[in-house]
Amino acid sequence: MAQDKRVAIYPGTFDPLTNGHANIIRRGLRMFDNIIVAVAADTGKSPLFSLEERVGMAEKVFAKEPNISVEPFQGLLVEYVARRNVHTVLRGLRAVS
Repeated sequence: MAQDKRVAIYPGTFDPLTNGHANIIRRGLRMFDNIIVAVAADTGKSPLFSLEERVGMAEKVFAKEPNISVEPFQGLLVEYVARRNVHTVLRGLRAVS
Protein backbone atom coordinates (compact mmCIF):
# COMPACT_ATOMS: atom_id res chain seq x y z
CA MET A 1 0.00 0.00 0.00
CA ALA A 2 1.23 3.48 -0.77
CA GLN A 3 2.84 5.29 2.14
CA ASP A 4 0.55 8.31 1.80
CA LYS A 5 -2.51 6.11 2.38
CA ARG A 6 -4.12 5.92 5.80
CA VAL A 7 -4.30 2.20 6.58
CA ALA A 8 -5.74 0.43 9.63
CA ILE A 9 -5.76 -3.21 10.65
CA TYR A 10 -8.89 -4.73 12.15
CA PRO A 11 -7.81 -7.97 13.86
CA GLY A 12 -9.98 -10.76 15.23
CA THR A 13 -10.91 -14.40 15.08
CA PHE A 14 -14.14 -13.68 13.17
CA ASP A 15 -15.66 -17.01 14.15
CA PRO A 16 -17.90 -16.06 12.44
CA LEU A 17 -17.73 -12.56 11.03
CA THR A 18 -20.83 -10.73 12.30
CA ASN A 19 -22.83 -7.78 11.03
CA GLY A 20 -21.32 -5.82 13.92
CA HIS A 21 -17.78 -6.57 12.69
CA ALA A 22 -18.73 -5.60 9.13
CA ASN A 23 -20.31 -2.37 10.37
CA ILE A 24 -17.18 -1.31 12.26
CA ILE A 25 -14.97 -2.15 9.28
CA ARG A 26 -17.12 -0.19 6.83
CA ARG A 27 -17.42 2.75 9.22
CA GLY A 28 -13.63 2.69 9.52
CA LEU A 29 -13.42 3.63 5.85
CA ARG A 30 -14.66 7.10 6.85
CA MET A 31 -11.31 7.63 8.57
CA PHE A 32 -8.96 5.32 6.66
CA ASP A 33 -8.24 4.77 2.97
CA ASN A 34 -7.76 1.03 3.41
CA ILE A 35 -8.58 -1.52 6.07
CA ILE A 36 -6.91 -4.88 6.42
CA VAL A 37 -9.14 -7.47 8.09
CA ALA A 38 -6.58 -9.65 9.86
CA VAL A 39 -7.99 -13.08 10.71
CA ALA A 40 -6.11 -14.61 13.63
CA ALA A 41 -4.92 -18.18 13.28
CA ASP A 42 -3.62 -18.73 16.82
CA THR A 43 -6.39 -17.66 19.13
CA GLY A 44 -6.21 -19.96 22.12
CA LYS A 45 -9.89 -20.59 21.45
CA SER A 46 -11.55 -23.57 19.82
CA PRO A 47 -12.98 -21.99 16.68
CA LEU A 48 -16.12 -23.34 15.07
CA PHE A 49 -14.71 -22.64 11.59
CA SER A 50 -11.22 -23.31 10.23
CA LEU A 51 -8.89 -20.43 9.42
CA GLU A 52 -9.48 -20.94 5.70
CA GLU A 53 -13.26 -20.86 6.19
CA ARG A 54 -13.10 -17.69 8.29
CA VAL A 55 -10.88 -15.94 5.73
CA GLY A 56 -13.17 -17.11 2.91
CA MET A 57 -16.32 -15.83 4.63
CA ALA A 58 -14.76 -12.41 5.19
CA GLU A 59 -13.49 -12.24 1.60
CA LYS A 60 -16.98 -13.01 0.35
CA VAL A 61 -18.56 -10.29 2.53
CA PHE A 62 -16.10 -7.63 1.30
CA ALA A 63 -15.63 -8.89 -2.29
CA LYS A 64 -17.07 -5.72 -3.84
CA GLU A 65 -15.13 -3.34 -1.59
CA PRO A 66 -11.62 -2.78 -3.00
CA ASN A 67 -10.47 -0.75 0.01
CA ILE A 68 -11.00 -3.70 2.34
CA SER A 69 -8.62 -6.64 2.17
CA VAL A 70 -8.66 -9.87 4.16
CA GLU A 71 -5.65 -11.91 5.19
CA PRO A 72 -4.76 -14.47 7.84
CA PHE A 73 -2.02 -13.87 10.38
CA GLN A 74 -0.19 -15.91 12.98
CA GLY A 75 1.64 -14.87 16.09
CA LEU A 76 1.48 -11.64 18.01
CA LEU A 77 -0.57 -8.78 16.64
CA VAL A 78 2.20 -6.27 17.39
CA GLU A 79 4.61 -8.26 15.20
CA TYR A 80 2.06 -8.57 12.39
CA VAL A 81 1.36 -4.81 12.48
CA ALA A 82 5.10 -4.09 12.31
CA ARG A 83 5.56 -6.47 9.35
CA ARG A 84 2.72 -4.72 7.48
CA ASN A 85 4.16 -1.29 8.42
CA VAL A 86 0.75 -0.12 9.64
CA HIS A 87 0.44 2.21 12.60
CA THR A 88 -3.25 1.94 13.49
CA VAL A 89 -5.30 -0.91 14.91
CA LEU A 90 -9.06 -0.51 14.61
CA ARG A 91 -11.15 -2.08 17.38
CA GLY A 92 -14.70 -2.06 18.54
CA LEU A 93 -15.94 -2.07 22.11
CA ARG A 94 -18.08 -4.84 23.51
CA ALA A 95 -20.60 -3.83 26.15
CA VAL A 96 -20.91 -6.47 28.82
CA SER A 97 -24.00 -5.93 30.92
